[in-house]
Amino acid sequence: MHVSQPTAKIQKFSTIQPLTFKQNSQQSNAKVSVILPIYNQEKYLNKALKSLQAQTLKDIEIICVNDGSTDASLKILNDFREKDSRIKIITQQNQGPGAARNNGLKAAKGEYIAFLDPDDWFEPEALEALYAKSKKQDCDLIVFNYNKIGESGDILGQYNLKKRLQRFYNLKEDENFSWQNIKPRVLGGMHPASWNKFYKHDLIKKHKLHFANSSLAEDNVFVFGATLYAKKIGYADKPYYNYLIHENSAIRSRSDKNLCIFKSIDSVKKLINKMGLAEVLKNEFDGYVLRFLSYHIKQIASVNKFKEICRKKLSPLQNKMLNERFEANSKLLPIINGLLKKKQIIK
Repeated sequence: MHVSQPTAKIQKFSTIQPLTFKQNSQQSNAKVSVILPIYNQEKYLNKALKSLQAQTLKDIEIICVNDGSTDASLKILNDFREKDSRIKIITQQNQGPGAARNNGLKAAKGEYIAFLDPDDWFEPEALEALYAKSKKQDCDLIVFNYNKIGESGDILGQYNLKKRLQRFYNLKEDENFSWQNIKPRVLGGMHPASWNKFYKHDLIKKHKLHFANSSLAEDNVFVFGATLYAKKIGYADKPYYNYLIHENSAIRSRSDKNLCIFKSIDSVKKLINKMGLAEVLKNEFDGYVLRFLSYHIKQIASVNKFKEICRKKLSPLQNKMLNERFEANSKLLPIINGLLKKKQIIK
């Protein structure tokens, strides 16, 4: 999970701050470009980079975007780069993970693209297996499972796409699918994170896919765009990625800066309109907005301001659905808290 220092003003997509590049002039185009957005990750960065060096597929480039780190992250990157010419370092002013990944994409030369957050890590065979599967099945995009890891190193659970979508579609490893096959869950059903997916670089370039310059949910428009444009989506039924869950990750500081979530919704809406899918995906988009805002309201300081923006930006139906969800949650929350307290007393 990339943690970025909030910026006072969200940059527009086209605004790019001056960048500094460090790379090996002899590096040729790689089979896979792996992009890491890095902001103050000195505690975890070594493990992430070592997991890339341990990949059985050696023909990769490792693009590390230093997003204005103030800790020892840049020193760690330089130390690794001294011993591994596949590492390319981009240094930028702090702009957030979306801008960092966008700048990484601009520098990427690989045939395929993967993303890694600097506190997570890949399994050693991940990139080789995903590359081979992409070539064999001619995939534009591959979605794969991941492990949820606690800070103690224990596996807390696993994200399994096949189980997640079994009500709507029977995924098979040796068969490609498209978004039409999973239409009821196309917006969010495959988890809108960029890092449990493997992308054909030509797909990204052809459709000019980019991340939102937002401090929250910057992945959504990129992942949804890749999913909707991909003609052949593959599925790998193995947890190739390890996602670290921090003990305090569920308690994000409340701030009205997090109202930038509406920028993410606007980006997704523009994408759907641009593709001429507004009517086709109307129900799916309404469901996405409901789930998305219901989840993120806990990260907003001013609930009244949040609801005011909802009234202005959302349709009457979306507002009605959202208010019904809020009322239901407000009734359930005291009951859930009471049960949790009882559980703590018993322990």
